[in-house]
Amino acid sequence: MTTPAFSVVQTARTAIEADVLISALRSAGLNPLDLNTASNISLGGTDIAYRVQVPTEELTAARELLASEPSSTATV
Repeated sequence: MTTPAFSVVQTARTAIEADVLISALRSAGLNPLDLNTASNISLGGTDIAYRVQVPTEELTAARELLASEPSSTATV
C-alpha cells in the first residue's frame, strides 16, 4: 500500500483562512487534508502559517479553483 502524495496549494496566514480555503476545495469535490493533519509553519512553538494541501493529482484543479475565488488572498 502506497502513501498518497500531497502538495501545498496555498499557504494561509491564519487557521480561519485555511479553513475557508479547505471548505471551498471540499465544496468543489476536491480532497484537501484536514488542518489538524497538515503540516504547519511554526516559530517558537506558535503556528505562523498553515499549509493547505491536496493530493498531488488534484493540485492543478485546486489552484485553478482558488485563483477564480475573489476572496482567496493567501500566498502560494
